[in-house]
Amino acid sequence: MTLQAIFEQNRERLISAVSGADAATAIPVLNAELDRILYTFNDQEENARVREAAGSMIQVAKAACSLVDTAGDTKIYGRTDYGAAAPVKGRLPKWGLVLLILGVIGAAVTTVGIQLIASAAAAAAADWQSSGLPPRWLLAALPLLTVLLFFLAGMLLRRGKTAPRETLHAETKLDASLVCNRLLSVILVMDKRLEEVRISARQEEKERQKEQASAMDPEELELLSRLLEDAYGRRGEDGQAEEEISQIRFYLHRKNIDVVDWTPEGNGPGGWFDMMPAFSGGTIRPALAADGVLLKKGMASAGRG
Repeated sequence: MTLQAIFEQNRERLISAVSGADAATAIPVLNAELDRILYTFNDQEENARVREAAGSMIQVAKAACSLVDTAGDTKIYGRTDYGAAAPVKGRLPKWGLVLLILGVIGAAVTTVGIQLIASAAAAAAADWQSSGLPPRWLLAALPLLTVLLFFLAGMLLRRGKTAPRETLHAETKLDASLVCNRLLSVILVMDKRLEEVRISARQEEKERQKEQASAMDPEELELLSRLLEDAYGRRGEDGQAEEEISQIRFYLHRKNIDVVDWTPEGNGPGGWFDMMPAFSGGTIRPALAADGVLLKKGMASAGRG
């Protein structure tokens, strides 16, 4: 199974997990997905060299997740920071309310004073103090005092209290489909490289097996060849012959050596058999080969026809 096949099994769930997320949220999700892919791949891969290469590639892919350009549309919105100083119009603070009340009282007193002045206009100046009216300077100062109180209340109303201030922020969401497409591109490259590693490992294993077979003791090879010839000659007569042939084949197979029988289509691959006259055709002694290379020539007969 390839990395791509493992990735496709979970692609829709990954898109759902990354959709609408920012980079800080998406990177751990992508890393977890890469870990899952590696675990599944190693679980079914037999070649240790390929597993090691896959682990190294996945680590590089995880490190590169934060570098993938997957920005989608940018969303601009306002945010209120509480505690930031900003004037709020329309709200009257406590001291402004006190000054406003005093101003209203002063305006009322000024109105009453104007009425008193009008009613006492005919009275003599000497009779003003005896009439019980307020001093003239106080009545003259009341309009100015009232205007001052209203002015101060208005200034406090304009300034107001400090209140939250709104600032603009830009928020970029990830494009989930783009994230998965970029990740798939990386996985395809890794699959290609892993296949190259797999082919190289197979070739090296074949070379190792070939060297191992070629290094087999010629005397041991000659002995096994003669035992096979003897067992082949007793087939059909001795019930133990087939068992002996099977055991010798298995032993040679573990040594990466193939036991090749003769076929009527020809004198074996590349003349691997010496042809002998005999009443019946067939293999007299099988040939021994390793990875297509003849190690011990066999013997066969085509029969008398």
